[in-house]
Amino acid sequence: MPNNKSKEFVKAGMIVSLLAAAGTAFFLDNKKAKCLHIASGVALVGFSYWHHSLYKKEPGRLKRGTKRQIAMQEKGA
Repeated sequence: MPNNKSKEFVKAGMIVSLLAAAGTAFFLDNKKAKCLHIASGVALVGFSYWHHSLYKKEPGRLKRGTKRQIAMQEKGA
């Protein structure tokens, strides 16, 4: 599956599982709703991990301002 399609699928899965978890939270007295609530929470964690794994960090990439801080430290030392 292309990366863009995967990102769309994962975001849709996260939305659906979050809505299911939030919607079933009001009916935890019901056994089926409680099982669905737990399953949707597990699915949300899985989709979140998958979403995180789709966005790889580039090796050697520095956060904004870090290059400037390193240059200032080398200049002062």
